[in-house]
Amino acid sequence: MKCESLSLSFLIVLAVWTSWVTATSLGFRRIPQSSISSAGGSLLPFTSAVVHPLGTSGTGSGNNSINNHLDVRYSANITLGGKEFVVALDTGSTDLWVLPDDRGEGRYNITDLSVQMRYGDGSYGVDGKIAVAPFQMGTFNVSQQAFLHVDSFTVRGLKELGIDGLLGLSFDFVTASPINRAVTARWGQNATWGNSVLKNIFSQDGHNGSNFIALDLSRTDDLEDTDGGSFSIGEYAEPWKAVAQAPKLSQYPQGGDRWTTLLEGISVGGTPLNLSSRVRNAPEGRLVTLLDTGDPTAVIPLNVRNDLYSRIPGAVTFTQGESRTWLIPCNTTTIVEFTFGGQRIPIHPLDLSFVSEPVTLGGQNYTACIAAMDGSDALAEHGFEMSLGDIFLRNVYSVYDFGDSNGTAAGQPFMQLLAQTDPANATAQVASIRNRTMTNLPPEIDPAKLVELLKAEDPTIQTAPSPAAPAAPSPSCNCSPTPVPLSAASLSKRQLSSEQESRSPMEKYGPAILGLLAVNAVIGIILLVLSVLAFMQRRELARRPTRSGPHYVPVKSHATSDQGAGSSSRHDDQISTMGYSQLTV
Repeated sequence: MKCESLSLSFLIVLAVWTSWVTATSLGFRRIPQSSISSAGGSLLPFTSAVVHPLGTSGTGSGNNSINNHLDVRYSANITLGGKEFVVALDTGSTDLWVLPDDRGEGRYNITDLSVQMRYGDGSYGVDGKIAVAPFQMGTFNVSQQAFLHVDSFTVRGLKELGIDGLLGLSFDFVTASPINRAVTARWGQNATWGNSVLKNIFSQDGHNGSNFIALDLSRTDDLEDTDGGSFSIGEYAEPWKAVAQAPKLSQYPQGGDRWTTLLEGISVGGTPLNLSSRVRNAPEGRLVTLLDTGDPTAVIPLNVRNDLYSRIPGAVTFTQGESRTWLIPCNTTTIVEFTFGGQRIPIHPLDLSFVSEPVTLGGQNYTACIAAMDGSDALAEHGFEMSLGDIFLRNVYSVYDFGDSNGTAAGQPFMQLLAQTDPANATAQVASIRNRTMTNLPPEIDPAKLVELLKAEDPTIQTAPSPAAPAAPSPSCNCSPTPVPLSAASLSKRQLSSEQESRSPMEKYGPAILGLLAVNAVIGIILLVLSVLAFMQRRELARRPTRSGPHYVPVKSHATSDQGAGSSSRHDDQISTMGYSQLTV
């Protein structure tokens, strides 16, 4: 009986833990995974890191290699105040921020301006104070660059991957840059050190006037960190110079503060989908789309997502509460294409799904593949309705042009995309790459059979009707589904043995349940006592004099001198008089 009590306790704890993980994951609208709990387990991507979407290093003579972190973040190395940081590259935001730690030393000037930055649905972000330091990336140098010296953060999927911060690559409008807004409000328009990194680089004497950046995002075949790809400022990577002849995709709407443009079409296996915009005044049949390197996945309208995945052979869908999940065969070779500027851009079939963490159902471990594109209609409130992140941008060489200068003013911003994925080669690669990814994982289970098992474990799960799709192709790799007996659908993770199953539930679990209730009662009493003690302690502390939290004492406090936007030396003089303290980290 002691063994049975321990097993039941473990199952209860496991269920509570799973529910907590699911709740925290699904609390963010744009998490790159569907976390679906059941009595038997959860479906999570094999990368396992919970990654928050963001957004809402170049050389003067070539390209910087960028780092690929598990296909969910892309980063470059920068130096601030003599200290090196690894920062994620994000076309969906503008500002630079870093998470200080105890590695080495860097000298910054910290202001007393506090800033909060929020991302995604606004429930996560970073808080800190604006700081200034010399900035370097490749051969580009900015003598005084503003950034956020972070005190606290709730963004997941950065520090866990060895990333120290974020470099925004979007527009330098005050509406998009909390740092620039705060700096200009305090010190005026001449405080150009508050501009974004890119604007400060483009404004330097000797810059060639080509105000664009270009990105080539690499792919990892086995979910290991890798380098490769490139990030350049003002020039193209040699293998992809043909992008200069690609259609120029105008920013839509013009004058906005995001890299948004119009998507003209989506096709699945050659069949076009019906598109209808929810953004006011957008052209009929077009979708206003954000290109966002800070989003590991993609967010598309709900009806488009359902239509797209329903056309993949073997795909199935189910709902749990308000969450709808699509499962597709891991070895699918369906080609999805997005059309921009009359140019059809194929998506590698591997980018349509994530490999799940092993899920235990019916006493067996399985692996499945979860749709990589999230669905939401909420983005339309912000002036765009789709966000195409890394699962799309890995398939193109992308250029983001702020508008080349003619000596007096910059032109209109635009984007250019050069397709990199060859459909025939991509189809041939699927089996071998997925084999490597799933070498040490349990066998894949057919999506339809997985849903049967999930429904047997959790009656709240329902299958959702979807348009008819072609039959799934026969598996052609070692990651093929392992046959599961139909009787397995009725198995429960709570089964211990055939002998135990023959006993009544009260005989098996009655004493254990009573024991757990007794333990819970004791714990409740202890928590009540601790709460009373804590309350008494807080009352006592409230009577004591307190001091303010951590703050920085200015080295100098005399008024800021009235200077223009001149040379770097003028910036240095200005900064030294603005009430900074100097911090070594």
